[in-house]
Amino acid sequence: MDDSQSTPDRNRRANERGSALVIALLISTVLLVAGGALIQVTSMSAANAIDATAETQAYYGAEAGLQAALNALRGNAAPTATAMPSGMTRINFRNAVTPGGSNDSPYGYGGDPATAAGVARLSRWLPYTNRQAANTRVTVGTSPTIEYDVVVSLPLGDVMPINPNVEPSRLLVQATGYGPSGAKKQMSMIVARNVFDPTVPAMMTLVGTPGGSPAMSFESGNSNNHVYSSVDNATGLPTGLPAFGTTNAGDATIAATEAASNTTSVPTAAVLTGPSIPSYLQSPAAARAFLDYMQKLAMDGAAESPATATYLPNGGSGNPTGFTFCKGDYTMGSGSGSGLLIVTGELTTNGSTDFNGLVLVIGAGYVNRNGGGGGAFYGGNFIARVDWPAASPAWTSFGAPFFNFNGAGNATMQYDSAANANALKLLPPPVLGVSEY
Repeated sequence: MDDSQSTPDRNRRANERGSALVIALLISTVLLVAGGALIQVTSMSAANAIDATAETQAYYGAEAGLQAALNALRGNAAPTATAMPSGMTRINFRNAVTPGGSNDSPYGYGGDPATAAGVARLSRWLPYTNRQAANTRVTVGTSPTIEYDVVVSLPLGDVMPINPNVEPSRLLVQATGYGPSGAKKQMSMIVARNVFDPTVPAMMTLVGTPGGSPAMSFESGNSNNHVYSSVDNATGLPTGLPAFGTTNAGDATIAATEAASNTTSVPTAAVLTGPSIPSYLQSPAAARAFLDYMQKLAMDGAAESPATATYLPNGGSGNPTGFTFCKGDYTMGSGSGSGLLIVTGELTTNGSTDFNGLVLVIGAGYVNRNGGGGGAFYGGNFIARVDWPAASPAWTSFGAPFFNFNGAGNATMQYDSAANANALKLLPPPVLGVSEY
């Protein structure tokens, strides 16, 4: 082998000594950086997962706060033993939003510092860790710790009724949920006081055809022992409402003429227009939607244990109490009933039938009072003829209602604000909407 030819190769390799170390260091550096990045990403993912879990738990806390407040507003939560303000015996929309009634304050004063601050937080009804200390919360869970607090107010634009006996129609409930690691979520809901429009514009409201053609069929009984009155039976004071409210002039004339031989309040009859007619009777479509909704409420209530409603899918008879929805004809016998009665077929009363509350005969729109006796209806009554379920094609106008009293003896039908209010309270306040903010 020629040594002279191999010498340059050896020199060249000698110059390359140490390059493997450099390459190894570069590769190690790259791997180290990549590993560090991976560790950082993994740590961030773990931290984000922990944060997400904490936020979810805070969300559950806020959700629990809304549910607890709703439960209290529906009268399902017991108050503390602290003395209530004068005249207050139970929760309602007015005292729920009034700090002295909402909070754990003896006779409406002192106690919970939130009362002096003008904040209603339902501490009289919800189990705060200390109901009479500032900034306390309700504990939902301890491992991990999940808490909430609530504030009740009027929705923006709503005002408190001046009359102390009148409740606001809506409430805004805001709940803040607290989770681990300082996580916090805020939710709000608007709750309505009534499931449906509570307007009662007359002792008896008869929804007729446009222009009164065909006219309603109306017989109030030829006797001055038949009393039809809009004077409030609960207070003894005149309401200014008509005894009979109709939706066209022709029907109003019929009611006034027929009732001339009866004992009636003044005005005997009047035409109802615009907002004086409940929203669910503004159109046949609204009436059908109302019946659909009330039927579902009744079916759901009847399925509860204990039942909170009576649902009769094939008509029925008796003396109803509570919330009763009858799909079909219903016959009331001698005896007493109360509450909210909805009949989609014909309603027949026999003998001395007494009832306190709201009676809605919507569908067939047919009421027949038979027999003598001293029956009395105190509250409000509605009669409307509409296709339910919808015909094909669906009606666009109401039909002519029917009311007939063919019995003798004493009989009274009179407006009663207390009976109406008690009927409406049978249905739990509905939630109009929920949001996270």
